[in-house]
Amino acid sequence: MSNLPQETIIKIKKVLQKKKASVEKQIAEIDQDDPLMNKDLAPEASESGTDSWMAEVHARLSSLKGDLLNFSARISNALTNMKKGTYGKCEKCGQEIEINRLEALPTATLCLTCSKKKKVS
Repeated sequence: MSNLPQETIIKIKKVLQKKKASVEKQIAEIDQDDPLMNKDLAPEASESGTDSWMAEVHARLSSLKGDLLNFSARISNALTNMKKGTYGKCEKCGQEIEINRLEALPTATLCLTCSKKKKVS
């Protein structure tokens, strides 16, 4: 069970919920802007360079969408851990993650010490 103050958890939970809604909106917008996903955006096939343009735009948007899906998964994981009462525990050493770290990076799964060790190794 996490020893974080309840008011801190509530505050971070609100931040995570807002971020999740924002990320979901951005993902939906990417799907609307992707010419391979939204056929209404596809240019005339007779236009020169159409295929390469569509492939380039799709690749960039797919990469961005992948990053957003990854971030969404980390947010969901943090919210799930809040429900289970394990939010704020380091996945590596089991110690409490610093409150300042969680407030700055609410999806953090490692304490600062373990995070630094991971970067060195």
